Amino acid sequence: MLEQIMNSLKSEVGGKLSDNSDLPAGGMEKIFNTLSDVVKKEVTGQMLSGNLSHLMNLFSNQPNTDQANVIQSNIHSGFVGDLMSKLGLSQETSASIATTAVPALIDAITRKNSTTPDNDPSPLHELFGTGGNSEIFATAKNLLGGFLNK
Repeated sequence: MLEQIMNSLKSEVGGKLSDNSDLPAGGMEKIFNTLSDVVKKEVTGQMLSGNLSHLMNLFSNQPNTDQANVIQSNIHSGFVGDLMSKLGLSQETSASIATTAVPALIDAITRKNSTTPDNDPSPLHELFGTGGNSEIFATAKNLLGGFLNK
């Protein structure tokens, strides 16, 4: 499901990004694969940490809470860092790409999430493959927490 959003995003913002002469060959595909990886990692990590309400806020039409802003910032900075380290782009080029792509992605996920009531996280679970099985996530969190606390 996230792949569909990423393909749509390529159409929406790809033209703006392709104007950048610093992009390597096949750069668009690499950029959107990198963005997908970063957002999946951040969202899954937030879900495992019990921050679903902050994600629900980030991907809603409501004003962002401070915690939602932190998540958005984490996605942005993670994306910039990965563009620099994995694609060899400059900080300036990476930040410019992220400034265009990250808000567009958040908006696209928000549109998908708004197809259900504000308190229904099922679109997010669908998009990120978490299946909504909070018991599995709670178990994983407890196991990881126990491991990290030793």
